[in-house]
Amino acid sequence: MYFKDFERVLAVYAHPDDAEYLFGGTVALLTNRGAEVTYVCCTDGRKSGSDPDLTEDDVAQVRAEEQRAAAKVLGVKEVAFLGYPNGSLEVTPELRRDIVRQIRRHRPQLILTLDPRRALDLPIEISHREHMNVGEATMVAAFPEAGTPRMYPELADEGLTPHRVSDIWIPAVGDANRYIDTTDVVEQKVRAFQCHVSQYGERPGRPAWTFDSSGWSPMQKAMRAAGEMIGAEFAESFRAVTI
Repeated sequence: MYFKDFERVLAVYAHPDDAEYLFGGTVALLTNRGAEVTYVCCTDGRKSGSDPDLTEDDVAQVRAEEQRAAAKVLGVKEVAFLGYPNGSLEVTPELRRDIVRQIRRHRPQLILTLDPRRALDLPIEISHREHMNVGEATMVAAFPEAGTPRMYPELADEGLTPHRVSDIWIPAVGDANRYIDTTDVVEQKVRAFQCHVSQYGERPGRPAWTFDSSGWSPMQKAMRAAGEMIGAEFAESFRAVTI
């Protein structure tokens, strides 16, 4: 297993539910092995949902509650919400600074984040524009900005000193070079994903049963395909980058 040296991990993603969908099994394995995992959710998801009777503030509150519940299932230590409205997230100095702040605060060895590239052979929701923007902002924040003393000197006033991240993992398929066997934690992952009721509805029953239903087929198909690469039932695949 690849986790022996990772004591502190930061997961940086765009929307509530991204982390559970894309690398929830890996997060579960990390926390089960004693790593301290912190979430950084960049948007508040206020533009999502189909209920016209809810205000944007109502939606943002619901999605925050669901994200905290999902994080608890996976053993995540803390969820930091950057509070950007979804639909407007760009790779700005402000976003990069906010991510650098979290890197310097939590001082991770490993960052899990999203792919900054558009993959046209995958479902279009994977290459969501805000996913790519978060991936790019996080890559820049991790290197060189988080470790450069003259970047964002205002963070020094908060007592946050430069920090160098050693590894970044992004979910990947065609160019994956890291496969994580998540068979033992697949139910834990699905229980966490089930917390996002406002997006996916109620899913009664045991997670294994839910996972086999048609509503979960994209996640199931991806995890089974990754598992086949390493002789496992379920896996998550990444492009691992060493800094």
